[in-house]
Amino acid sequence: MADPVPPPSDLPAPYASPWGQLGHAARAVLASLRLKLRELWRRNREGDLSVPGFWPQGLAPLFWPLLLATLLALSLALAGQVWRGLSQTAPQAPGEAAATGVQMPAPTVAAPALEAPPPVAVDKPMPLPEPEPPPPLELDPLLALLAQDDPDHLIASAHPAPAEGRLVLTMAPAYTTLGETNRRRWAERWQQRARALGYERLELVDGRQRLLARAALVGSGMILLDPGAPG
Repeated sequence: MADPVPPPSDLPAPYASPWGQLGHAARAVLASLRLKLRELWRRNREGDLSVPGFWPQGLAPLFWPLLLATLLALSLALAGQVWRGLSQTAPQAPGEAAATGVQMPAPTVAAPALEAPPPVAVDKPMPLPEPEPPPPLELDPLLALLAQDDPDHLIASAHPAPAEGRLVLTMAPAYTTLGETNRRRWAERWQQRARALGYERLELVDGRQRLLARAALVGSGMILLDPGAPG
């Protein structure tokens, strides 16, 4: 009796590329989807697909295409907004910014701290020498005594003549500007001082030695004269 023949073995199995198997599977999936879409299209055309109750039954084949078109448009609009937002926030090179017309803000560069210039030495002007005070007026003893009765400094100089018992006082220009009453009051006051000093006769003259006043020959008091008038 002959030995039985063993069944053919699958080993070793022939090598099959996984990429080839993936391609066959993808084609099978696409074919299945195409058939499914054709079935849905046919059912939609026949009005067999369910639609909301508010949708007219006569327009049932238009419901799902319009819904899909609306969703697609909304998706594209949303994607466009997202893309624009990303493009605005993304940093651009100077060349790209000029091409798109978008001006990127210039980077703020901190200005270097400027060192304060050294203080410039300013030559102070030399102070002008203060004028020396005028030397004190050296008065003779007689003029010093008369100055006690001359607070307005109306007497310019004194010229005594003791042998004649006469005292001549040269008046400052301010004396001639006084009124007659004031001139007489000062003249009589100086007359009293002259008599206290031992002078019986008092004469007042101006800077040109013109007689302004003299003691009265009869009685007491002073006689006021106009400049140049005979004494």
